[in-house]
Amino acid sequence: MKLLLSLCLLSAPLAAMTPDEGLQRLVDGNNRYTQDQFISPDRTQERREEVVSVQKPYAIIVGCSDSRVSPEIIFDQGIGDLFVVRVAGNVVGPVELDSIEYSAAVLGSVTVLVLGHENCGAVRAVLANQTKDIEAIAELMEKGIAPFRNDQADAVSNAIKANARAMAAYIKTTPILGALIKDGKLKVYPGYYNLKSGKVDILDEK
Repeated sequence: MKLLLSLCLLSAPLAAMTPDEGLQRLVDGNNRYTQDQFISPDRTQERREEVVSVQKPYAIIVGCSDSRVSPEIIFDQGIGDLFVVRVAGNVVGPVELDSIEYSAAVLGSVTVLVLGHENCGAVRAVLANQTKDIEAIAELMEKGIAPFRNDQADAVSNAIKANARAMAAYIKTTPILGALIKDGKLKVYPGYYNLKSGKVDILDEK
């Protein structure tokens, strides 16, 4: 039954998709990934031809550049489904924000997921004050994770989650995206990817 519902959602017109449905589609895809039950939709020659002149990604993934966290794979999505913004530490500065706003305002994406991940090297480096060569990333990250620098219990995982929450909160405050959120056309969520299990946890926003 769950597989049937997933197939129905995958075939639903993207223009009619709500932000909550967009999140559920990501969750369903991640569940398939963790269970090795890939549908792998929209990766055919026909699909490639469909997206030559237009794209309608339903979700924006703001993820880390880490090679172990590939959004299309861990969410079992196909060509044209996701608009992916990847940078070490999944931080959001002016350049990343421009890309996010373009996908939401112009392409019609309805869901944003800021995805931190287990054992993130960028967060570990900032916590350890080893930020040579990643100064710009560290500056964007510092405020969100500073409270965890002296945390002795689960400092890294707590800081990674705090960073994802901080970036999600920042996205919500920007004028263009804030207006879309107010109109119910967009929702922004923080998340955490577990490397071993492959599971994505959707985080609360505390």
